[in-house]
Amino acid sequence: MKKFTILLASLVAATASTFAQNEDPKGLYRLQRLGYENGRPDHVPELVQYKFFSDYVPVTILIRKNTPTMYHYFLKQDEPHPYKFTGDIPVGEDGRGTRIYDCDKNHVTVKWYNTIRPGDGAIFPMNEFIREYYDRENFEPQMKRSIEMLQMKYKQPKRRLAGCWHYVGSYGIVDGERVLTNAPYDTYKIFGDNDMVVLTTQGDRIMGSSIFYCPIVYKSETIIKENDSSESVLTWKNDSSFNMKTVTANGTIIEELWKRTELPETFRKLFNPYLPTAPL
Repeated sequence: MKKFTILLASLVAATASTFAQNEDPKGLYRLQRLGYENGRPDHVPELVQYKFFSDYVPVTILIRKNTPTMYHYFLKQDEPHPYKFTGDIPVGEDGRGTRIYDCDKNHVTVKWYNTIRPGDGAIFPMNEFIREYYDRENFEPQMKRSIEMLQMKYKQPKRRLAGCWHYVGSYGIVDGERVLTNAPYDTYKIFGDNDMVVLTTQGDRIMGSSIFYCPIVYKSETIIKENDSSESVLTWKNDSSFNMKTVTANGTIIEELWKRTELPETFRKLFNPYLPTAPL
């Protein structure tokens, strides 16, 4: 009877472990190492790379800059559909589609066949499968914090500037008249208590969009200092719009118009699909 009990407990544990490894990936994971075919040893990459999985689409996050005053990364959309658990079996008509396996809330393995990312041949060898191992470990605090702000999960600040704002354009002088020049790209800022996130994109495109995270100092409701730039003076038109004037180090005067808004729909679906699209 004792042997049967031990065997039954082992089977239950093994079954639970199997199910735990078969989940669809959700949320943020950091790349820990790369695995290769043909017996080549695993490699710990020098690059810092994350993936964010959602019910909308999966994205790869590539870090461009990390300093005490600026954390900058950009997004690359992997597929037009969310990743689902596949197990390590052939995927797609040729069997070389991306596989998602060994996946639970703490780690996920992504296996893909490289025909498009040349690299130097050592990190990303061409025409063979590459395994990327991701875990929820060693998160850089700037990355974790900025994702929370994009998900609108941060503690709601009590400042007037708190929330999401859209850059409308800059003021200039044309033929002696003061005019507002429309922005050639879309910029959004999310202000927190002592930091902010800046999203720049073309329309609602995820591919190639850039995200900046940096500290911010509030001198008052009308004077702020973003990272290591000059102070900016805000002139509130109402609670939903303000002008921001900044005098740069070389004396150039920049005056911008900002309006309260939400992030574009694609980014809301990516980072927080359960967030209402309009105030309740």
